[in-house]
Amino acid sequence: MAQSDSLLDVKTAQKHTFYVVPTINYQPETSWGFGVAGANYFKYTDEKRISNLSYGVEYTLKNQFSVSVYPKIYFTSSNWYLYANLGYKRYPNAFFGIGNSYEKSSLEKKISYNSNAFFMNVQPQYFLTDKWLIGVAMSMRWEKLIGNQVFPTEIIGVKPYFLWGIGGVVSYDSRNNLFYPTSGMFFKTLFHYYEPYLGNSFRMGQFSAEFRQFVTIYKEFVFAWQAKTEMAFGDVPFQLLPTFGGCDQMRGFRNGRWRDDMSIFLQAEFRLPIWWRLKAAVFGSIGDVYNWNDWNFSIPKIAYGAGLRLRLNKAKVNLRFDVARQNYDDWKNFRKGWGFYFTASEAF
Repeated sequence: MAQSDSLLDVKTAQKHTFYVVPTINYQPETSWGFGVAGANYFKYTDEKRISNLSYGVEYTLKNQFSVSVYPKIYFTSSNWYLYANLGYKRYPNAFFGIGNSYEKSSLEKKISYNSNAFFMNVQPQYFLTDKWLIGVAMSMRWEKLIGNQVFPTEIIGVKPYFLWGIGGVVSYDSRNNLFYPTSGMFFKTLFHYYEPYLGNSFRMGQFSAEFRQFVTIYKEFVFAWQAKTEMAFGDVPFQLLPTFGGCDQMRGFRNGRWRDDMSIFLQAEFRLPIWWRLKAAVFGSIGDVYNWNDWNFSIPKIAYGAGLRLRLNKAKVNLRFDVARQNYDDWKNFRKGWGFYFTASEAF
């Protein structure tokens, strides 16, 4: 292999900056959880192409564990870009049902469960132009539930399953910065297909599409918005049904509280400076999930909140703290509709 194609020629060489922060959280399913989150940002000459490696490890007092790694590598000697995420989780979750209303989705009692899960997604992409990329998408997941929880008989994903699929990805990116853009647009569409003849537990497909735009209103006052949809077809394990929630998508909702064949949401954020490296944000979102065979409209899911940002490095990576409120209680007043998030990088 010529040196120009080696790791010496990737924007991951020589000097770089990094951060590592401790994390702590509490959930009834986990008790107290402790961990570390961090990222390495490698030497760069273009703010739109910054190779980085982010990672996180967490352990709870109930002997639950998760580790994840997210490399994003730009190759300087060619027009290739590699995105991947891989990890392992032995971690708690909850199943509330499938559907977009309490009447259709809520079980008499939520089902708390643990599972062993390995996952990997790899997306090598080629720059057709300075902004358009096209590539191959490969995905693998193995999961096995732990314990003797009783699920409804029609639910797929209760038994151990294995999936590996292949598909494609197309994206467009004109953002002026990867981590805190103030102008430009981002678009990405992604598809995976899983075939039993190739060793998969189920025949299924996954499709997603998202659009983001960033507009500077005045100096450091920025308006940002994102629209995203995810769809699943075929025999889909409940763990992989489209959903939203958590620290990035419709903050305020618990991830997985609402799930079905399709999810769609819109969120917007107004970002403003406060002092030095400190910034603030106010945000809102609206969305829902739907079923292909029983298209039922319900009161849309709505969330809103505010947060603070502290810039960590010259690449404009921020430490983020958000407080969010939503119009549905997570589970009969569980958490009373509030969400608190402490992490790094923007939600979108």
